[in-house]
Amino acid sequence: MHIRLSADAEADLEQLAEWLQPRSAQGLDRLLTAVFTTLAQLEGFPLLGREGRVEGTRELVVPRTSLIVIYTLPDAYHLDVERILDARQKYPPEEDGSLK
Repeated sequence: MHIRLSADAEADLEQLAEWLQPRSAQGLDRLLTAVFTTLAQLEGFPLLGREGRVEGTRELVVPRTSLIVIYTLPDAYHLDVERILDARQKYPPEEDGSLK
């Protein structure tokens, strides 16, 4: 299984890094390690997450964080990470229920 991060997921990680870096560089390292460890687990076990709140998606909470990885399985070979959001964020958006 090959993991691909969407532009939105990359932007989510960049936003987290911009917020956390000045506050705690160690905290940022721990958070990114947790995220990428979770993504590595998904590579081997893509159904590890639960059915998502948006049709066609799956969600997995990153252990010891408040982050949720939202992903899709478009085919047998790819896992697309659509978003990486804090659980306190409003998801899905009420406007249209889409991922964006």
